[in-house]
Amino acid sequence: MQKEKNSLKGCVRQHFTFHLSPFPFLLVLAFAFQLTSFTVSAQRHAPKPMRYTLNFEARHGESYTVFIDGDMMNRMPQSRVIVNDVSDQTHEVVVVLKRPAQKAAVLQLRPSEPNVIINVDYDARLEQLSLYTPSHNLAAGRAAEYHYQGARQPEVKPVPPVVVVQQPVPEVQHVTEMDLAAMLKRMKDQTFDSDRLALGKVIVASSNLTASQISRLAATLDFSSSQVELLKYAYPYCIDPQNYYKAVDVLTFSTDKKKVMDYIATLK
Repeated sequence: MQKEKNSLKGCVRQHFTFHLSPFPFLLVLAFAFQLTSFTVSAQRHAPKPMRYTLNFEARHGESYTVFIDGDMMNRMPQSRVIVNDVSDQTHEVVVVLKRPAQKAAVLQLRPSEPNVIINVDYDARLEQLSLYTPSHNLAAGRAAEYHYQGARQPEVKPVPPVVVVQQPVPEVQHVTEMDLAAMLKRMKDQTFDSDRLALGKVIVASSNLTASQISRLAATLDFSSSQVELLKYAYPYCIDPQNYYKAVDVLTFSTDKKKVMDYIATLK
């Protein structure tokens, strides 16, 4: 009887030992680890899309604004603009001069090398704006597009047709006294000087203000540092910059006036 019990226990022990063997479980775990490692490795080595840089340089120091696909790249007109992280696709590039107003050049450009240099040249005699690369002086108004061919050096091919666009200067819509009064009220309703400064910048950028009107906006600010900052920001948007001394006269201290005038000198 005792022998039969011991025999039965041995069978049960062997049965559970067989079914609880860790080998199948470890095999599944190893397979799952290998699959995960393969997925992560594939993601790590996946090719990243190329990004490009466009360098715009004015030959004669003209100030201009660059638009790419309708988006403004530089808030204030500058003589050199660098646009980073440009995707590998065709973009509509528009360059608009600050003066004379509305002189513009438009081109369809798809970059094919990491760093593309585009010279901006305005011929005052012909009243014509041109875009070209430094190594290939193209005909006025013609755009250039880089093309790589295998491992050879890149070559520049002109993209027809001529893309210079000249538009008539539209009539400037001045801000009326009633509109200005509403703007001044909105600024005075702000509790903090920093909020008034931020609102003043929005108003300046979205309105055609004269130097005298900008002066009245700056007068609503409590601190001279805020007034100096607004006057610096507003200068490129003023429709009569030759009278900007009227806006600067709102400042009390001569040192603050000098800060604004020195800043304006760097923009010319």
